[in-house]
Amino acid sequence: MSIISNPGSAIEPVVITRQFDDIDACAKAIQPLNVTANQLTPGLFMGKINFADFRGLKFIHVTHNQAVTFKSSKSPDEVRFSTLFKNNQTEVLAHGCPLKKHDLFGFDPTRESDIIAGQDTHIVIASLNFQVFQSLAADMGYDLGRKFLQQNLIRFHPVTLRSLKTYYQEITEIFHQKPEFFKESSISSLIGENFLPLLIDTLGKHTRKNHHIPKPFCRYSIVKKTEEIARSSLDKPLSLKQICQELATSSSALSYGFQEIFGLSPMAYIKIQRLNGVRRTLKNADPQTTMVMRIAHQWGFWSAGHFTRNYQEMFGELPSETLRNYKN
Repeated sequence: MSIISNPGSAIEPVVITRQFDDIDACAKAIQPLNVTANQLTPGLFMGKINFADFRGLKFIHVTHNQAVTFKSSKSPDEVRFSTLFKNNQTEVLAHGCPLKKHDLFGFDPTRESDIIAGQDTHIVIASLNFQVFQSLAADMGYDLGRKFLQQNLIRFHPVTLRSLKTYYQEITEIFHQKPEFFKESSISSLIGENFLPLLIDTLGKHTRKNHHIPKPFCRYSIVKKTEEIARSSLDKPLSLKQICQELATSSSALSYGFQEIFGLSPMAYIKIQRLNGVRRTLKNADPQTTMVMRIAHQWGFWSAGHFTRNYQEMFGELPSETLRNYKN
């Protein structure tokens, strides 16, 4: 089965390269993913999306200057294989598990994406039809069904991943240097016909070896439960003591968990999530009828002075500027 639908079609591949100074616009452009992103570190956000669709095989290259969280739902008809290229060795986690540069991750089609990516991270994603992937894997003699995909993360020996990683690297270099090359029929055909067999062969050989399965941080579960409590109490003050009582855990365990996952204290993380929520709400509000502090109250901020100072430190602009500048 060919990876490219209608290989004889005259339709050109879709190639898009765009830069963004707004995290929500950047997340919206990460197609075909349905992404929600929040900024974790203070400062102006800058991101870039490179996207190429070879009529069935898609490559998405995402870069950003700030630490962010990415969450996205998945289609059961699609499978994604992601890997990292990092400039400054910043930590990246998937479902609470620290990722290494020889990992492939995010390929369980039944599990939403839950990525925490540090500053100056590069993520490259290959996305393709699940049935095409399964059919070719079977033709090549490999059992790479849903049970295999549920691992969601594989840590390879560097030698095993070398050829596939090189292919991902070549894709990113074309994006950076000459993205118009992707529109040439010879290049798109070469990528379409060569990448998937290489991917399947790399995965298939891995299944025949005993291997260590990476595990998430042990406190990841209480961090996720804390996030659920915070989401259910958006407009209410929350204290560390309240959260610990509800989760029946100690403040030290909760604090260690958030430091491991986010590099932040629990309360700092909750405040940052609420600031992102305020910003998203302001960008979609009518500046003629909206009062900034009314929105801030909806997200649990009651002191105008503290809120404004925290907001400006986080996003590099006043909340009133966000309300005025981002009207849809």
